[in-house]
Amino acid sequence: MPADTALAPAPPRAPARSAPGPIRHDSPGFLRICAVLVLSGATAFSALYFVQPLMPVFAAEFGIGVTEAGLSLSLPTAALAAGLVVTGPVSDALGRKPVILASVLMTALLLAAMAATADWGMFLALRTALGLILGGITAINLTWLAEEMDRDSLGRAVGWVLAGNSLGGMLARLLVGTLAETTGWRLPVAALAGIALLAAALIWLWLPASRNFRPGSPAPAAALRTYLGHLRNPGLRDAVLQGFLLMSAFVAFFNLVGFHLLSPGIGLDQHAVGLVSLAFLPSTFAAVESERLARHLGTRRAALACIGLAGAGILLTLCPALPLLGIGIVLFTLGFFGAHSLCAGDVGRLAETARGQATALYQIAFYAGATLAGPGGGVAWQAGGWAGVCGVLCAMLGLAALIRARSPGA
Repeated sequence: MPADTALAPAPPRAPARSAPGPIRHDSPGFLRICAVLVLSGATAFSALYFVQPLMPVFAAEFGIGVTEAGLSLSLPTAALAAGLVVTGPVSDALGRKPVILASVLMTALLLAAMAATADWGMFLALRTALGLILGGITAINLTWLAEEMDRDSLGRAVGWVLAGNSLGGMLARLLVGTLAETTGWRLPVAALAGIALLAAALIWLWLPASRNFRPGSPAPAAALRTYLGHLRNPGLRDAVLQGFLLMSAFVAFFNLVGFHLLSPGIGLDQHAVGLVSLAFLPSTFAAVESERLARHLGTRRAALACIGLAGAGILLTLCPALPLLGIGIVLFTLGFFGAHSLCAGDVGRLAETARGQATALYQIAFYAGATLAGPGGGVAWQAGGWAGVCGVLCAMLGLAALIRARSPGA
């Protein structure tokens, strides 16, 4: 071998590519990303919660009781909680955007099928199938943000996405609840299916593929170890427990407030009950403003203030005067969304690894609470009427406040 060849220096190596930097609130595309995730979250929550103002309508149309009507929400929330056990690991293996996009497309198809069915059993089956796939939106949206957003901008982005969830639930309740007496409930539900298709198209076009995603193992044993590891994190465990209690109170409240407003003591009609969804409009901003409140007061005090506001709202709904009752509904909704936003932010902040499964764990507890709220709220209603329901809800909020006050992660 010639000497000059043997001593020739090796060609310089290309510099290692560094991982892309996180997205900040002033980064190009931040608003577009938030907008598309807001729309996807609104799609999920509109599909899940459009049934709440229709509980009395279902009871009359299908000849069922209060508890049976509540199955239209408790079954999909139970399925959502169960599906999240799989959704988190699947998204950790396949990536965030494919799971979000597939879930929104399937939501559109299931909504169209619900609008077409006339059988209560089939309707419940479709609602259950919906719950199984919604975790691919509700949890993975937040996981995408936790991986891609700068820590200082994460709270703002999470607040906007949760505000979109609130807005979607409000518009669906308002659209379906107020039109039920004129067009029936099926036509508005078909319109929701069309909106879901639009959301899927925009997700495909506007949501970037994850830049900081690292595939994980979808093996059940590995997933179980990860879930147990998250539960050994005291702050994360407390956030999960708070999510369970908050969602239990929220779902029981809105499942039953329609029956309270239709009762002889209040005497509203179905159209007016549908307008209760307007309470979600100011609460849309609570999820965003709670982050600002946390910067001034600290997360612990801000969350306790939100929980206290929700409790005050519940107590005001015991007043028969409509103005006070309406203010109570608004205050409860404001407090719930503020506290929920802070808990969800805790999960993204405290989970150091496998954020998809950490978010899924929070959502499992969240929707397990929603599932138990259906039959549990029905029992409280039958035992003590609206006053009995309010007593149970205040106890739940008190326990959530105690956990937050003692939490090391607050």
